Amino acid sequence: MKILLIFFTFYLISGAEDIDVTGYSGGSVLVDSGKHWFSGSVKYMFKLPEWRKIINENKHDKWINEERFTLFRSNEGNLMIYIRELSQHDAGRYWIGVEGKAYFDMILNVKEGSCCKMSKRVMVNIRETATFSCEYPQNYINNVKIIFKKGKNSINKLIYAYKWENKGRLSISDDKHKNLFSVRITAVTPDDGGVYLCGVGIYRHSYSYSIITAVHLFIITKVGVSRVSSYSGGGLMIKCEHPQYKTKPKYICKEPDGCSERKSPGVQDEWMENGDVSLYDDTRAGVLMVFFRELKTADAGTYRCGVNVSLYTEIFTELQLNVKHDANHPKMVTETVYLGGEVSITCQIPDKNKVNFCKEDDNHICQTISSSKVTEMYVASERNEERVFTVSISNVSVRDAGVYWCGAETRDTYLTFISLTTKIQLNLITKVGVSKVSGYSGGCLMIKCEHPQYKTKPKYICKESDGCSERKSPEVQDEWRENGDVSLYDDTRAGVLMVFFRELKAADAGTYRCGVNVSHYTEIFTELQLNVKHDAKYPKSMTESAHLDEEVNISCQIPEEHEVHFCKEDDNHICQTISSSKVTQMYGSSERNEERVFTVSISNVSVRDAGVYWCGAETRDTYLTFISLTTKIQLNLIMAPVVRHEGESAEIICPYDSIYKSKPESLCKGKCSTRDRNTLSETVREEKETKTDRLTLNDNVTASVFTGTITGLTAEDAGKYWCAVTLERDLNYLYTHLMVIMNEELNLTKYEGDDVSIQCKHHDEDQKSFCKAHEASMCVKDGDSLETIRDDRFSFSDEASTGVFTVNITDLREEDSGIYWCGAHVIIKVNLEVKKRASDRIIISCVCVTLLLIGASILLLYKLGYIKTRDQRSSTDRTEMGGGEASHTTSDYENIRDVRQHLVPETEETVLYSTVTHPADSSDPHDALYSTVQLPTNPSDGLLYATVHFQKHKESLSDAKVNLK
Repeated sequence: MKILLIFFTFYLISGAEDIDVTGYSGGSVLVDSGKHWFSGSVKYMFKLPEWRKIINENKHDKWINEERFTLFRSNEGNLMIYIRELSQHDAGRYWIGVEGKAYFDMILNVKEGSCCKMSKRVMVNIRETATFSCEYPQNYINNVKIIFKKGKNSINKLIYAYKWENKGRLSISDDKHKNLFSVRITAVTPDDGGVYLCGVGIYRHSYSYSIITAVHLFIITKVGVSRVSSYSGGGLMIKCEHPQYKTKPKYICKEPDGCSERKSPGVQDEWMENGDVSLYDDTRAGVLMVFFRELKTADAGTYRCGVNVSLYTEIFTELQLNVKHDANHPKMVTETVYLGGEVSITCQIPDKNKVNFCKEDDNHICQTISSSKVTEMYVASERNEERVFTVSISNVSVRDAGVYWCGAETRDTYLTFISLTTKIQLNLITKVGVSKVSGYSGGCLMIKCEHPQYKTKPKYICKESDGCSERKSPEVQDEWRENGDVSLYDDTRAGVLMVFFRELKAADAGTYRCGVNVSHYTEIFTELQLNVKHDAKYPKSMTESAHLDEEVNISCQIPEEHEVHFCKEDDNHICQTISSSKVTQMYGSSERNEERVFTVSISNVSVRDAGVYWCGAETRDTYLTFISLTTKIQLNLIMAPVVRHEGESAEIICPYDSIYKSKPESLCKGKCSTRDRNTLSETVREEKETKTDRLTLNDNVTASVFTGTITGLTAEDAGKYWCAVTLERDLNYLYTHLMVIMNEELNLTKYEGDDVSIQCKHHDEDQKSFCKAHEASMCVKDGDSLETIRDDRFSFSDEASTGVFTVNITDLREEDSGIYWCGAHVIIKVNLEVKKRASDRIIISCVCVTLLLIGASILLLYKLGYIKTRDQRSSTDRTEMGGGEASHTTSDYENIRDVRQHLVPETEETVLYSTVTHPADSSDPHDALYSTVQLPTNPSDGLLYATVHFQKHKESLSDAKVNLK
């Protein structure tokens, strides 16, 4: 702060002379202050009026540089100011000086213009002539033109002129008609390389210059020309030798673009990738190695492979690269060898060339293998003389696996070319074991390959018959993926590859490799020998039905020596173990061999339990687990039948698993698992309705229930309805029956012994039934089929073409009378009355009257005997009467005990059951004595009820009146 105050005081009292200079935005200014440098004094530079320090308290003999601002000593010993890359922010007043010696003001003006923003790059071969031109503004047409060259710590004035000036090899000319002056340097040498500044002199109080163009002049030396050819798709190694410039930076560039895009390693003694090539600057040998990994047509052309001797001086060799197309090159060969084995690799190269055999590293750069044993053999090919050589690698280890190339090596004066034409991929495999497994044609098979030590490594399965060329892998880990006819899952948590064959075929039999890729070219596998057997018994297919919230039992058989496996298919038809199911094992024997029967019980069945299950046998080997699924069980869920009359409305309520709430649901009628299924309509989300004619579907996502309502029911609406979830493969495991009772009824009256034929309509040949019940819904058994009367007197005849079947009943009986429901889903009510003939009624009536009289007589005799005995025992009770009348107590009558009349031998007389009940009030002289006589029930006779009325008299029962009904 104190120094700044002194400077400010000097500034106020000095009255220093101002320097006024003008530059252009993007250009530079060079100012000669006319003041001496004084090497031992501090130089300073401030921007006014804010007194922003740019340079201060720096002591230097020749050069002080701060970003874009430079103070330096000229050859004449003067203080020079150089400001480059000007902008409008640089305009203003500057205070510049030498402490204790001199100081001055500099006013900088910055103008906008297109003349001064160019920086040129000029390349010229050594000993040739370099020419470049510089454009200046019109207002400087008469000013002096000058050329400077940047040195290490100075900017030196070379030549200046108003029109034409010649100085040795350097000349300058001014074309005022074009506002252009040109510079020419003949017979250039390496020392001529550098940065040249084209300037325009501006004179007022001292010499100053506006720099309008910076020219970078490179002096290059071409030491030779080489030609090389290679094949599209192959590899190419180029070695550029510069033994005299080992540590100098090296490059390669393409001439058609002016070598503007130079590729260099950037780092010495290390392979670096640069675009489509890799480069290595070998400072020990002074060699630049350039490796084209895969040649393309666009790579053809002329290149410079050079070294930067200095910043603006370089030496290069010209390289003319030709890229040929040949269907025979490059060749691709795959060799496979087991760990510890031996492999021989054979290649062909032109006879005139040297053999080159190399191995790619992790960066896909191929370098020579000096330790390999190369055996050369000579043969003649059809096209030209070629040499065949063989590389043998014995006791192969993990390190030997990878990609090799062989090709021809050509050496020129300064370049070496290696054209790689044959690619050999050497795979190292290790077989850890052999397993055998059998499955059944048409069944399923799950294979689990275990690789716990390589959990996250990619796994595969392939068939050896095709050379394992088609490898199947999940591609995505921890997710089931379909690949052809199998599904795969790479479980990285357990290190297991699961392979699921959905439907085994004879073509699936064979030898497989189930392995893991330890590295790109190293793998470990277990050999799997799969046998596919044909057996009419397998796979078995079963259908189980269960009501919601009830229990279902599923039974299967597996060989005794195997472990039980039970699984359920998911939406992708992949069957995975159900660990929560309760499995009860039972032992038994089959006709063929010892087998074990096991039962899976699923209680409280829900919609989530519906679907397809498989059971089978699980076999575990050292590295593999095999699950052969032989029995398929489709579990369907049954809802209560919906029974409605013709013309009414019916609601079919379908629950579904909440995991499908984002999927559309639909109602399907009939055979919904076939291609000709009749999907009525699909629902919409957000509880909106879908209407189609008489059908309305409503989906309640919150409750996970959708409802189909059908109005104005007709016979065509009747049938079996499935509740379906619409996925890639529809899920149809929940169904109900819609039964439509037609309004028409059939009334039939027949006599015992007659025959009758009843015609019924049906829509499905497999759905025919004739059922006797009070209500149609009672004819549904387990919600699956109508219960049919089973009697030898009942027979069915079918006329499939007419949609009618006939029920024939022979030898009708009276008990055949009743209500029948004819049909299946379309139901007609049949009222059948079977009467007895007149002669039969007379006989039955006589028998009944006789039986009643016998029963009444027995009751009277028993009663009289009872009363007499009672009167003798209880004389006291008979005197206790009021008004001169005897009064009976509640003990006057007893229930007549059942008389069990045994069957008379060789007769058909039956037991007679009789119960007598006395009146509740005995005071009424007109109270009757009721006796109900009930005959035993006989299926052929029906029920017979008889009522006997006794007119009670207080004096004597001999006058009792008997009324029979």
